[in-house]
Amino acid sequence: MDDHRRAKKFLLGGAIVGGILSLSISLMMDMLFADSLQGTWRESIAHDVNTIFSLGVSSKSIVVTLIFMVILGILAAFGAFMGYIFSFFLYKFFGLLNRQ
Repeated sequence: MDDHRRAKKFLLGGAIVGGILSLSISLMMDMLFADSLQGTWRESIAHDVNTIFSLGVSSKSIVVTLIFMVILGILAAFGAFMGYIFSFFLYKFFGLLNRQ
């Protein structure tokens, strides 16, 4: 039972680290490449919402912020999933090394 609890903590930690890394990398890329790509994600979302729905929103709008949060949530969920899988493989690999 102790091994099961340890595995659960290890996998949960991998998922948390993966989600945080995914968010931090995507936000850093957005800030780093804002000048070379002529804008940020918020400006791109505002342009797409204006094009698709003809709403006339700015990049500081609540609608743009909500869509941006949904996109960040999807990125964090995908990063957490990848971190979970990576930590699972690490746990199984080191578990095979510990067997006698």
